[in-house]
Amino acid sequence: MSSDDDAPRFQALAVNVSRRWSEVGSGISTEADVVLSAWSPWQGRSTTKMLFDPDRIAVVVACRGGKTMAVYDVLPDADGNRWHWVGDGPRPRVAFHGRPSRRFAAQLGAPGRSWKPGEGTPVKVMELDDLLQGDLPADTTARQAVVGQAVVSIDGERHLTVSVPADYSVTIDIRSNPATVADRSS
Repeated sequence: MSSDDDAPRFQALAVNVSRRWSEVGSGISTEADVVLSAWSPWQGRSTTKMLFDPDRIAVVVACRGGKTMAVYDVLPDADGNRWHWVGDGPRPRVAFHGRPSRRFAAQLGAPGRSWKPGEGTPVKVMELDDLLQGDLPADTTARQAVVGQAVVSIDGERHLTVSVPADYSVTIDIRSNPATVADRSS
């Protein structure tokens, strides 16, 4: 008997758009073309082992220079397909169908996945549940939370970054260390 825990979970796909993002600004490609198309699902040079299952991808998160540039929900097209193969040969790529995400709009401009120089795979798979919580599990020293349209990130060195829309104001309330307060009162 199968339980809900056995059901395949949806995932998010972080994609590195550093090489193609300038095409959006110059009008060569649309944002959707750059974010949603031509991603290799194959692990390394394999033609049989997949890094991700396109059927499980619910959200595509475009990242450039450690910043989230765009977030798209993967949705069925007029024929009911959420993705299709692109290219010929033994290693075709995947093009997703979708539109800008309203659900994850607060992620825009927020810290995103990053790639090290020379890292060959321009995609990273994330659990969708992690994206919903705002956590980025690949880096266990960093945490992120989405509050309304604000994104708050903290790294392991107690460095806090707050990303808010331009019309927001931010108030910082620095709490005293309880041990310091107790020492002063004696």
